[in-house]
Amino acid sequence: MTEAQRGSADNLIYLCGSHHDAIDSQTNGHTRDSLIEAKADHERTVARAMRQAMGSVTYSQLRLVCQVVGTTPATSLESIELALPLQEKIDLNSLSEVVSDRIKDGLSQAFRVSSFVGYQSQFDPGFGRSLVAGVKADYYTALSEGLTPDQVFDYLVETASENAGPRESPELRAAALAVIAYLFEVCEIFDRD
Repeated sequence: MTEAQRGSADNLIYLCGSHHDAIDSQTNGHTRDSLIEAKADHERTVARAMRQAMGSVTYSQLRLVCQVVGTTPATSLESIELALPLQEKIDLNSLSEVVSDRIKDGLSQAFRVSSFVGYQSQFDPGFGRSLVAGVKADYYTALSEGLTPDQVFDYLVETASENAGPRESPELRAAALAVIAYLFEVCEIFDRD
């Protein structure tokens, strides 16, 4: 296994200290296959919880996420490029089927996000541009860390979710996914050929 493969998200499993110690000290009971299966089960559980929570996303959660993401100063409208068609952008960025499905889950709330951004823009005409600028700044941070396209997308969602307040909930994570998926679809954040 190469160093890049060893450090990839596919090969990592995040554990608390006590579970990490338990697995390291009980290697017979925690085989490679059992750990891979446990990781996959957990990822399915989290994905299912986010899909279920997606229908419960409120303007309050969107406000929290957008306030955090949109803290970067707005750029001029001319500097925001219009996006490529969704599938073309997914293909161009070599995003996996898993991330593609997450984007589509998030886009189930595209109308709600669009309505929220439009409403906020009535009071703050630079709101949408600030939102884009914030996500672009996080995107370039992720790129500078050498993340893969899938990891970059996950980083954007995690950053939006983690910075949206002290209380994490499936609804807040779903709101973060909805905002990032919406911005992925409607503006040019990821790479373009």
